[in-house]
Amino acid sequence: MMNNARVFKKTAPNGKITVYVERRELCMKEDGIQPLRGVLYVDADYVKDRKVFGQFVLTFRYGREDEEVMGLRFCNEACLQANQLWPLQDADKEEAFKNISPLQDTLVKRLGNGAVPFTFNVSSLAPPSVTLLPARTYVGAPIGTNYDLRVFVGENPDDKPHKRSSIRMGMKLYQMAPSADRPQPYASFSKQLLLADGQVEVEATLDKEVYERGEPVVVNVSVTNHSSRNVRKIKVFVVQYVDVAMFSNGKFKNIVATMDTTDGCPVTSGASLSRQFKLSPARGTIKNWIALEEFYDRDSALASSVVKPDTQEKNVFAIYVSYYVKVKLCTTTSSQKVKLFTSAIGGEVSVKVPFKIMHRKALGETETPATTLLPEAPTNGAPITTSQSMFDLTSTDTRRGSAKTRRSPPSRSTSEDSGRCSEMGQSHVDPDRFRTSLQIQARNRNRLVDSAC
Repeated sequence: MMNNARVFKKTAPNGKITVYVERRELCMKEDGIQPLRGVLYVDADYVKDRKVFGQFVLTFRYGREDEEVMGLRFCNEACLQANQLWPLQDADKEEAFKNISPLQDTLVKRLGNGAVPFTFNVSSLAPPSVTLLPARTYVGAPIGTNYDLRVFVGENPDDKPHKRSSIRMGMKLYQMAPSADRPQPYASFSKQLLLADGQVEVEATLDKEVYERGEPVVVNVSVTNHSSRNVRKIKVFVVQYVDVAMFSNGKFKNIVATMDTTDGCPVTSGASLSRQFKLSPARGTIKNWIALEEFYDRDSALASSVVKPDTQEKNVFAIYVSYYVKVKLCTTTSSQKVKLFTSAIGGEVSVKVPFKIMHRKALGETETPATTLLPEAPTNGAPITTSQSMFDLTSTDTRRGSAKTRRSPPSRSTSEDSGRCSEMGQSHVDPDRFRTSLQIQARNRNRLVDSAC
């Protein structure tokens, strides 16, 4: 049986070098990050005595592009790995062809001379991809942690790439949910209300700890009233909490789902009530910066949870995202029908239950608007379908019989917008020092938080 496999393809503007990769979304598992495997096809007559280099680059933008003035740049780049892809030395060539995947082997056989496989092993210290959207309207370069694969022709790896002979392909790193089963999240709280006798107890339980994107969050709430007041309303909402590690005050909260009810209320003194709520977290009206999967997509989903491993220190490049359910009670006195939030006198009666929005399985390749077939070549492998990059896709107008180029909106660091950060230069970072590479700069940038965040 012949199985179809799909790869992602992007060609330089001059058409002389082409990159094929198996996936653009790399999974971060407990044992490390998936390697980035692909094939480079080179026109040897064009390259001649020059070389082709590849880089896996992290782009961290921590401020609005439209607020960059007088040479100030809210952007940093770090090259996590750099390799010479063409020509390969004899020792490197033997190693490159020794550990290739079946898909790479099929691509090399189909493309023939000029095709070489490559593999990038990303450091486990690299943080997951997260995109931030400011509350005010913003259309500049994506803010947050992004990655891209850069391939260019040059004499030395430090040469400035020429746009016509270079390729940028956006990549994404995401965390997988832990495989171990954990108990259902549960929290309870009881409080003595000011100017009232007795306590109010509230318990909240979730049906599971990890939710897939799009799944409703099921919350079971139990209220027991031992006070002299009545519980008039129950409010339940989901909060997204964002922590930008580079800044001490880079913390934001947004309510992404809310629900309140008066069914079964008021809960009088000595009575109890149990209710179940289903909330669907989604992007809505925001008051602070919010973490999303894709910046330029209006229907973009909320970002997945980003958890700091227990064995690692806080990464200055990371943007940590967490979610929790908060249950809040609204009470009134038994003699007055006046709405009274207990937070106004003596604190509020509320409870928080954390949970995660993560992927339980590795993501497949994302759907793309156009596909083409690889050039025919003798091979015994499976037929390969390539998905063009989301930029500069070519579509044919059947009414005019001509081809036209469609420009897709930029995304992550793949677009030309990310090129605006290139003036800062790139730094080749040793993975062993990756955690502390910008700690000194981070302290100096705290004075810029008001304009950057």
